[in-house]
Amino acid sequence: RFPSGWPLVFILLYTPVGLLLVLLRLLIALQFWLLATLLPDCNILRTFLNHGFSFAFGIMVKIPDGEVKDKQSKIIIANNVSVLDHFALYKATQALTPTVWELPTALNNALGLQIMDMSSKEALIANIKQFLSTSKGNIAVQPEFGTTNSRVALLKFSSWPFTIEASIQPVAIKASRPEFIPIHLTSLASRWWTDVFWFMFVPYTIFTFKYLKIKQNTDGKALVREVEQDIATSLGLQTSSHTVSDKIEFEKRCIMEKTQSRRFNSSPNSQVIHNIEVQRMVQQVSEVLPLVPHNVILRDLLKTRNVDITIANILDGIVTYTPESSQTVTPSVPLNQLQKSTVKTTSNLGTSSFQERKAKMIREAWERYVQKHGLKNC
Repeated sequence: RFPSGWPLVFILLYTPVGLLLVLLRLLIALQFWLLATLLPDCNILRTFLNHGFSFAFGIMVKIPDGEVKDKQSKIIIANNVSVLDHFALYKATQALTPTVWELPTALNNALGLQIMDMSSKEALIANIKQFLSTSKGNIAVQPEFGTTNSRVALLKFSSWPFTIEASIQPVAIKASRPEFIPIHLTSLASRWWTDVFWFMFVPYTIFTFKYLKIKQNTDGKALVREVEQDIATSLGLQTSSHTVSDKIEFEKRCIMEKTQSRRFNSSPNSQVIHNIEVQRMVQQVSEVLPLVPHNVILRDLLKTRNVDITIANILDGIVTYTPESSQTVTPSVPLNQLQKSTVKTTSNLGTSSFQERKAKMIREAWERYVQKHGLKNC
């Protein structure tokens, strides 16, 4: 979340001001919450709360000159950059985002949220269609369903939001903060309340919205890929095959690695235990993946501290290596048998390419791994 070098010094100097700003904004947000609870719902109250929360969160919205929303579509599709996108989307487009939060109606509306049944995709789609048919409002959906750092690629869009209507209004979202306080909008495995805290800590956050050309297609699968590509191109990013589920699994893996590393470093006699434990883990991985060089296994184990994670990294291709062409033979083997074995191995290796050998090795290793751990239906 934080930069390195001189920018970090500016953040430290700004910290007293930032903490005072958080306290002030938090008190204001609590007062608005009480107002929304005590006063009857009306448009004036909703507008007042919306402007008040703009200050509480430090959010400003910017739409380039000439950018006009096409009123033909009532479904807005946007990328996901922060936990408060729904608030910025409402300020820019007046579109509501489905939620399960049971807040006072005026407060929900001021935050850009609309209570809906989200117990299943089918129930949510039915709720959205009913809302659009009985209201003049718009609905905003962010089909990534997870935030990224917005530097490399988008998460793969889910296809169900594109089955609601054949006409879609794509919107590209960018967010920025002052250069002297370059705190990122989110970080790996961060909680929503920590992200909100940093919104209140920094002086302001600017959301820039760009309306893209409206898309129409009765084929939902084709429509999702078109919109996904348009938004990625507008942001200068790439599309990817990684979904929000992949992101969650990656976060769990990183948390597990950090936890095990801290636990290991805090234990007594860590150096002695380290050598014995790592050697044991290297041997376990080598039993499942005999053609993977020991130095490759050791290098990844020093990062993961976990046999299963290292095996998964190797099988998933996260760890790259050159398979060993032959196994070490003990001196007790007769010389003639060793020569025959070597000739046979060399002959077999010569008939297949490197990629074929590697694919075969991974397939056999996976079978051994499944058998070793008693896994089925994998």
